[in-house]
Amino acid sequence: MSLDEAKQSLYAPVEREETAYHLWQQFDAVLAKKLSEFFVGGLYQREILPQRERELCAVAALTVLRCQDELRLHIHAARNKGATREEITEVIFQMLSYGGAPSLVQGLKTAKAAFIERHEWDGPK
Repeated sequence: MSLDEAKQSLYAPVEREETAYHLWQQFDAVLAKKLSEFFVGGLYQREILPQRERELCAVAALTVLRCQDELRLHIHAARNKGATREEITEVIFQMLSYGGAPSLVQGLKTAKAAFIERHEWDGPK
C-alpha cells in the first residue's frame, strides 16, 4: 500500500486540505513528507497493536490533550479501521478519569461532529 493510500484509508472522509500533512506541506514539503512517512508509513504500520486498537489509543490521548482537530481525524480513522461508535465514545467517557469533565465534553462534541460527517449520527440513544 502506498503512503497516499495508507493516509486515505485512515483519515477518509476528511478532505486533504484539512489534514496536518497539508498544513505541514505549506511550510516545508520535504519535512512534511518525512514526517508523514514516519507516522503513516512507519509507526502506524507496525503490527504489534492492531490498527483498530492503535486508533482507539490515539482517540484516548487526543481526548485528554483536547486536540480537537486531530481527535476528529482519529475518530474517522478508528471507524475506518473497525472501531464501533460505542467503543469510540466509551474510550472518550473513560478519559473523564484522566482529563476531567472538560476533556470529556469536548471529546464528545468532536465525536458527534465526526459521526455527523460520516452520516452515522441518529441522535441520542
